[in-house]
Amino acid sequence: MKVVIASSSYVSKPLISLLSSSNEHELIGLITNPDKATGRGMNIVPNELASWGMSNGINVLKPDGRDHLKDSITTLNPEIVITIAYGQIIPEELLNLPKHGWINVHFSSLPRWRGAAPVQWAILSADKESGITIFKLDKGMDTGPVYLSKSVSIEPYETTELLLTRLSNIGADLAVQSLAIIQSGSKPVAQLNSGVTLAPKISKNDGKINWHENTSEIFNRYRALAGNPGIWTLLGELRLKIDSLEVSNRTENLPPSEVLITDEHFLVGADNGVIEIKTLTPAGRSQMSAAEFIRGLPNRSGLQLG
Repeated sequence: MKVVIASSSYVSKPLISLLSSSNEHELIGLITNPDKATGRGMNIVPNELASWGMSNGINVLKPDGRDHLKDSITTLNPEIVITIAYGQIIPEELLNLPKHGWINVHFSSLPRWRGAAPVQWAILSADKESGITIFKLDKGMDTGPVYLSKSVSIEPYETTELLLTRLSNIGADLAVQSLAIIQSGSKPVAQLNSGVTLAPKISKNDGKINWHENTSEIFNRYRALAGNPGIWTLLGELRLKIDSLEVSNRTENLPPSEVLITDEHFLVGADNGVIEIKTLTPAGRSQMSAAEFIRGLPNRSGLQLG
């Protein structure tokens, strides 16, 4: 089967690699987001996936807008398109262009966590399981009928990045299995109407720590969002990006948001315990250990985060 992948994320690499070495299918193109200005110099550069694809001899297209996307699909003429973390809504008029339509590799057990950030919301919500669902795209948001689905346990200390890496490898295998199901003529199964939850796009404000949450909730926010977009708090007017933290076993009775500095440990009160900040990045500065930050403080008492 002639296949095009539409993606803007590293999580599609296992599937691209699998299809590139397949004897059953032919990867004829990778559709990804247009180049954009980035960095201090605002230079126009391709995204990481596009650079990787081109360096591996993959035909990379970067359509800008609906008409350009339609032209790309028409030119490539695939039998099927697989989307995986593409980050674009596919216009309904394009869904029927390929012979077998479009399918999506989604990182949850649908209908739980429909939307752009299913793994982040699963970790934020203290779910014990995530999953992968391969489904046929329709005009709804992750509402199409399902070819294959698999549940996966979430490890207690697993971050979004680690879980996505694990899921992307499992999802690659499921996607290829789904191609065989489609070739056999089998039809996908409609999603359930019960148990629907939504996973909207994460914003930078979602990364702000609420010190009145309990330690588990704060730690889950760190696991879910520290990689992207980052978690943060304020010390007065100074914004602190928190790069690593852990739940402390210390028994100090600290009110929420109150700071205790002892032996160069940066401790902060939460609703039911204490969080220790290990590394951080103050606004306008480089990442440093908590001890390095503490040594630069003019005052170590009466501090509070918010």
